[in-house]
Amino acid sequence: MAVFTAIATAIVGAVGLTGVLATIATSVIAGGLAYGTARALGVFKPPSFDQGTDPGTSIQLPPATDNKLPVLYGQAFTSGPIFDAAISNENKTMTYCIALSEETTTGTFSCSEIFMNDVKLVFTGNTVTSHVDPNQSTDTTYNGNVRVNIYQGGSSGSDVIFPTSGTGSTTAATSIVPHWGVNHTANAMVYAVMQIDYDAENGLSGLPQMTFKMNNTLNNPGDVLFDYLTNDRYGAGLSNAQIDITSITGTANTAMKGYSDELVNYTNASNVSTTLKRYQINGMLSTFDTCSTNIDKICQSAGTFFSFNVKEGQFKAIPNRALSTAEKANCLVYNDDNIVSKIDISSTELYSLYNGVEVEFMDQQRKDQTNTVKITTPAGDRNANEPDNVLNYKLDMINDNVRAEILANIDLNQSRVGTVIQFVSDFSGIQSDVGDVIKVTNDLYGWSDKLFRVMRVTEQQDESGMVTAQISAIEYSDDYYVHPVLTETPDLGIIDLPRLPIIPPIYIPEVYQGNYANVAALPGSVFGNVIVNDAMKTFGAGTQLTDNPAANTSVVSGTTYLDIIPEESYDITGADVGDYEVTSKATLGGTVSGAYDVAFRHQVKLRFANTTATVSNVTTTAGGTAILGFDQAAPPLIASNKLSIDPTSYGLPADMKPVLANVVLQGYSTVGTSNAALRSFNNLNYQMIRVTKGEK
Repeated sequence: MAVFTAIATAIVGAVGLTGVLATIATSVIAGGLAYGTARALGVFKPPSFDQGTDPGTSIQLPPATDNKLPVLYGQAFTSGPIFDAAISNENKTMTYCIALSEETTTGTFSCSEIFMNDVKLVFTGNTVTSHVDPNQSTDTTYNGNVRVNIYQGGSSGSDVIFPTSGTGSTTAATSIVPHWGVNHTANAMVYAVMQIDYDAENGLSGLPQMTFKMNNTLNNPGDVLFDYLTNDRYGAGLSNAQIDITSITGTANTAMKGYSDELVNYTNASNVSTTLKRYQINGMLSTFDTCSTNIDKICQSAGTFFSFNVKEGQFKAIPNRALSTAEKANCLVYNDDNIVSKIDISSTELYSLYNGVEVEFMDQQRKDQTNTVKITTPAGDRNANEPDNVLNYKLDMINDNVRAEILANIDLNQSRVGTVIQFVSDFSGIQSDVGDVIKVTNDLYGWSDKLFRVMRVTEQQDESGMVTAQISAIEYSDDYYVHPVLTETPDLGIIDLPRLPIIPPIYIPEVYQGNYANVAALPGSVFGNVIVNDAMKTFGAGTQLTDNPAANTSVVSGTTYLDIIPEESYDITGADVGDYEVTSKATLGGTVSGAYDVAFRHQVKLRFANTTATVSNVTTTAGGTAILGFDQAAPPLIASNKLSIDPTSYGLPADMKPVLANVVLQGYSTVGTSNAALRSFNNLNYQMIRVTKGEK
């Protein structure tokens, strides 16, 4: 019996499966392939966009005997099927039980936010005291009439995960649901128990749509995959002996867990450069889907291939990553000595070549509503006459645009540039596992140790008993794994339709001529139908000042604010009394050689006067930017504040008027250690602009 087939027979007998594992073992191909890569290999499965109701996902469903619980990993906004309900308190109180997730083997669940329809509920203990609508308006109409408890793994008081303190934090579900007793354990699940007191006047006459922002600490893709593979309640039910555990949960970057934990640079929604873990699972797995489908979803969301190691008889994970120089040097070599067939080459024809990928994901910035990232091939990298061809698919276990962009970029690069080869090797080819990178040398194609990643290994046996291995591989390049510039999508809040402004009458300059009473008030001359600038400032928005000071290139290291520029003085006599916006900016200069502190702000010193007195040095300071213990290149440094030049704002007499504004930029930096000439603040600018809207 051939090697692959023998191993398959043993595994099939141990697991009790027929046909499936035998096929996997005798013709091993990577699972978890991204769609573009699968398309290049000829095993493309069209992405599914089924919009039908799936009883295993995150929507709220009425009671039904065919409901199944989803499995929540990481963070997600979710609801679930109602599995019990009761009416009590003389038909005035309704109690509902909502199943949120299967309880995972490991991982601790928590709930940070609860929404009823579109409003966010505010709690004291387990009782709603108010709610906040999408316009950020607070309302107390639900006060005392809604109560929520969430449990993990049981129905006792020790199983409560929400609220974490106060009333209800140790209340057993059997004390809330009227007909529950000791046999209602609700074990191995995460669920919410809601009580609503009937109040038709305020809309409390039934169970509205509930959404829970849940978090499971089990979110590393390696840990998630291992949990799903080994759980026999909602997962594949494999034993540890059938899994290459190190390849999945190992901490090295050759393992799924270790590679996912590596930090990637990006700019967050607050425009600050920072890092996040490369991959993280955040979403719901439907238990209506097959194990194979769910394994694919986990692996696709972590850039990982899932395969079967025929030599060890174990399933394993292979991160789709760039190899180190040492790893490339140790790749198995295929040449005329061990290739016993011709080499078939295939590549995508021009009109089927993808030059764009649109990936749907559940956006955490929008309560897990669908959002899309689009990666396109630059025009300069396209072939001549190449038409637009965009691949659309969805990542179910990703809820941020940064990771979606990382995965989409790798998929597009690999599907475009990848040349797929297929050949038959002698028996030594069985050494290659799916996911391995090999070297291929062939004089006909001019290849010398050209790198390919193995995607399929098929055992073959001829009539004479000779065993060979058919290998399919896709071209490898380090360039596939170069990330684009990554910027987190900001929370857009409420999106409203624009409204046309009311346009006031527009007067031509002649209105200020002739016998109009206000012409005499103009401080300058009127020439024909033209009013000079000096005259128009009477009708302007007030004094506005701006400057771009020279850079300070000799900053003394320290953590005490010092003046970056000399103080600048501006005459603001006659300026409109009211509010102004003062903003200032800078960029940090110097060589980053380790952790450092940097801060930036501005000060405005105002002087007021009347006919009898002068009051000076009314100082306002903007909080600005402070970055402490940072070891990366700093983002732009920005300070901004609202400044009033109304004397009454500072307890001064109303007859005083602003006459002077002194502006100074301040900051400190500890970048570098010795050469002060390399420590600097560059690209300095500031401005003070009259605020004409939003004043009270």
